[in-house]
Amino acid sequence: MTQNDAEGFRWFLVAAEKGNAEAQYGVGSLYAIGKGVSPDDAEATKWFLKSAENGNAKAQYNMGVRCAYGRGVPKDNQQAASWFRKSAEQGLAVGQAGLAAGYALGLGLPQDKAEALKWYTKAAEQGLPDAQLQVGLIFFKGDGISVNYEQALFWFQKAAAQKNADAEFNLGLMYEHGQGVQTDFSKAAEYYDLAAAHGSADALSNSGSLYQHGTGVPQDLQKAMKLYTMAAEKGSFPAQRYLAGAYLMGNGVQKDAAQAAKWMQLAAAHGDAETECNLAVLYQTGTGLPQSYQDALTWFQKAAEQDYATAQHNLGALYGNGQGTTKNLVEAYKWLSLAEQGGYKDTQRALDLLKPQMTSEQIAEAQRLADAWNTAHPRPTLK
Repeated sequence: MTQNDAEGFRWFLVAAEKGNAEAQYGVGSLYAIGKGVSPDDAEATKWFLKSAENGNAKAQYNMGVRCAYGRGVPKDNQQAASWFRKSAEQGLAVGQAGLAAGYALGLGLPQDKAEALKWYTKAAEQGLPDAQLQVGLIFFKGDGISVNYEQALFWFQKAAAQKNADAEFNLGLMYEHGQGVQTDFSKAAEYYDLAAAHGSADALSNSGSLYQHGTGVPQDLQKAMKLYTMAAEKGSFPAQRYLAGAYLMGNGVQKDAAQAAKWMQLAAAHGDAETECNLAVLYQTGTGLPQSYQDALTWFQKAAEQDYATAQHNLGALYGNGQGTTKNLVEAYKWLSLAEQGGYKDTQRALDLLKPQMTSEQIAEAQRLADAWNTAHPRPTLK
């Protein structure tokens, strides 16, 4: 803390104590960041509230954020929406975006996609890049309205001009897949490179895919692996999943079971059923990891609960063999039945081997449990 910072804080405080709303906002801000004074969230909230009640739009926005996240005040989405509205109605772009988010997500307000678009558009027209991105996404996905790639392109370009990485990434998608524009892989690569330079992990992953396949760029497997690795290290699920498979199978790299297991563990943490099942197989077979039927059971269970038939079959087999758990023929039959219903081809043979070991009462109980699971996890029906 410099002497000048402390002196500046004192001047703000004098004006704030006399009721100047802008100075009250300034004091709140200085307490929030600890400039010229020790950081104090409670004091920051106190002064933001005084300023907000005196009509300062920036303070009203800050109070909205504090209420939304429970910072210095109890979490209260309705109160957050109220403060965002006060700020938005004074024309503050971030307040308009905050109010729009409330309508979009139904936080403190009835969910209303039309109102969300209205307020995001107001903020976007003032040049707020995050709002421009959101308007683009609404038109791109047709969220509450008809898909309009022309409008999506317009708003993504606006946000991208301000180096918004997500907008640059979405422009890359549009050019890669010919959505509202002529397919242009070179242009897609350009936008992915821009987004990657501005921190987008998914752009690094998609760019890696282009270099892997030589789509719109010269094929370069080394560069592809470098991009995938950079993306994976930033938490990109597609890149982590790709690296796991590449190291497991030796695609473009030397086989390395430990590396495959490392990336499979990280990818599985995203909750994808197939990847959870693949990680379970690594534990089951001791590939790149110490063999552990208990860990295999845990990950098969996670995937099985998502109605992934392969995991249901393998989970049933573990219960049937008593591997990683106490042998439980009822649980085994239940999961094998669900796998068969989910289309896993080899399950009927496993059921035929299991039935002679069970009483009719055990089979009936297993079928009851399977029916109860199906009731709680209805499968989508074709229309």
